[in-house]
Amino acid sequence: MQAQMYVPPLSKINKMIIIVTVAVFLLNSILGLAGKMSLVPWLGLSWAGLSGGLVYQPLTFVFMESSLMGVLFNCLLIWFIGSELEQKWGPIFYLKYLVLSVLASACVYVALSLTGVTGGLLAGLGGVTYSLLVAYGLLFSDRMLTFMLIFPMKAKYFCMVLAGMQLYLGVFSGGGLVSLVHLSAMIFGFIYLKWASMKARGVTLSDVMEKKRRNKQKRSLYIVPDEEKDKADPKDPRFWQ
Repeated sequence: MQAQMYVPPLSKINKMIIIVTVAVFLLNSILGLAGKMSLVPWLGLSWAGLSGGLVYQPLTFVFMESSLMGVLFNCLLIWFIGSELEQKWGPIFYLKYLVLSVLASACVYVALSLTGVTGGLLAGLGGVTYSLLVAYGLLFSDRMLTFMLIFPMKAKYFCMVLAGMQLYLGVFSGGGLVSLVHLSAMIFGFIYLKWASMKARGVTLSDVMEKKRRNKQKRSLYIVPDEEKDKADPKDPRFWQ
């Protein structure tokens, strides 16, 4: 099976995200060249900013890309992966998923910051794109992609590799806090989509637990063949187990 390359048309929501992200990046670059100021401390997310009254940061940090590679990489992922997900889900559920991913990333970042974990200010589309990758891996798990444009692999394994990379960076790199937030965004995306799928099918968590309990009972059931019954002691309790 060959790796697939499909470029969907850019959807409306993702077009607006890309336009705002590029505009903020260009404005920040112009201000930096003029020696005026940087928008990163104002639009990025930090506990110092929140405690200082910048309560809008949990919604603005996602548009604050500080590097050209970050803009290119994340905006391309938003286009290629996000547009196809929006086509499949519809704009309402897609926008809801994006907003919840952003807020979940912000909450995890603040919680880790309060525990003393360090790693810098949170900014950019990273958490959103990782959440979208999880969704893509779940919905198109057998679609073939190319990792680093060289190694073909299924989408589900592609997402696993990215999660492993984030875990490694979160533990061993200086920017561990941001990487752990990205990893938590992937975990949130997986749990939320599983829950949404169960809800759509009318299945509750208790139903899932009951099914697992019944499957466990079935696996522990042992049927004794007739030839073993003839040889065994009639007092042996195995006959009813």
